[in-house]
Amino acid sequence: DRRAANRRIERTTERLIISEKLAAIGEITASVAHEINNPVAVIQGNLDLARSTLGDKAEEVSEEFRLIDDQVYRIGVIVSKLLQFARPEEYSGSANLITPSEVVQDCIVLTQHQIDMAGIQCQMSIDSAVSVRMSRTELQQVVVNLILNAVHAMPNGGVLGVATSDCEGGVNFSISDTGTGIPPDVRRRIFDPFFTTKQAQGTGLGLSISQQIVTRAGGRITVVSSVGEGSCFNVYLPAEKNH
Repeated sequence: DRRAANRRIERTTERLIISEKLAAIGEITASVAHEINNPVAVIQGNLDLARSTLGDKAEEVSEEFRLIDDQVYRIGVIVSKLLQFARPEEYSGSANLITPSEVVQDCIVLTQHQIDMAGIQCQMSIDSAVSVRMSRTELQQVVVNLILNAVHAMPNGGVLGVATSDCEGGVNFSISDTGTGIPPDVRRRIFDPFFTTKQAQGTGLGLSISQQIVTRAGGRITVVSSVGEGSCFNVYLPAEKNH
């Protein structure tokens, strides 16, 4: 009927606006990142020149120079992260043969501080040896995002479940929580770009980018959730063909 057709048009328009926004943000971010690179190169160049001109006297300000070096390096890291967001296809790195179970274990170590601070108990069941072909840093990005989402869903503590297992044609891994759960109306939108329930703290891009990464690797990401009981995100990745 007409109402259903109108709703479809509205949804399509909304998706187009979101993709236009993403494209615009990507362009702006890339140009800003490149603009920052130029003055940073000038700062670093002049710092090196000052060092060599001062010779032995540079020792007197060695600590100050070291701090400037550190901050210039920090700006460089931030710029590369901005470019990675704006141009993910250029920065995904060569698709390497990786073992998801190892990456998942690494990610627990990376997020251990947040897990402990939230008073959350972690239950791990790492039971997979399958290898997949994708970028290690991209899979880390997905897993860390899912773990931190689970932590945020348990403001009063709870149990974080992390499991990996081999399955037909690939590997499954799941991140579950005993938190607030996701209402059905919210669940429909969680993979939409810019959709967030964290208000000022969230960009609404975490799950959208995670889904993009997993899909590009030939996999899929799904969620099961019960309000007041918790959620479970499951990721399937296809095994390396020669495995």
